[in-house]
Amino acid sequence: MEGALVMLVFFALLLGVVDFSQVVFSHQSLVERVRSSVRWGTLHPEAGAEAVRNMVLYGTPEQGTQTFLALSADNVVVSFVTPENDAETLHVEIVNFEAPLVAPWWPGLAHSLMNPRPVSVSAPLFRTTAAAVQQ
Repeated sequence: MEGALVMLVFFALLLGVVDFSQVVFSHQSLVERVRSSVRWGTLHPEAGAEAVRNMVLYGTPEQGTQTFLALSADNVVVSFVTPENDAETLHVEIVNFEAPLVAPWWPGLAHSLMNPRPVSVSAPLFRTTAAAVQQ
């Protein structure tokens, strides 16, 4: 009887560790995907916001078939911002992402760990001008 009670607690803790690890892995994967997409977008600003969104979703500027970590286009916000007296900036953000969980008894865990902290990356654009090309 004691073994059954201990195993119940042990497996609950084990599934908790697995779920927490999966949330952390998903977050780090999204950070890296957004970072690489922003880098690509700053070097290819002429491609536009849709190509950067596709880089986040599919890993390629063209629309693919299977998205990364089951993201949807609504989860990816891409904007080109021009602040006053500053260079144009590419800003990419992932919002409302739900990480998949193994344990069914805490469905709000991924929501509370991921949604308050959207993945957000910004970088100044690299635009080649005619004067820079001549030099």
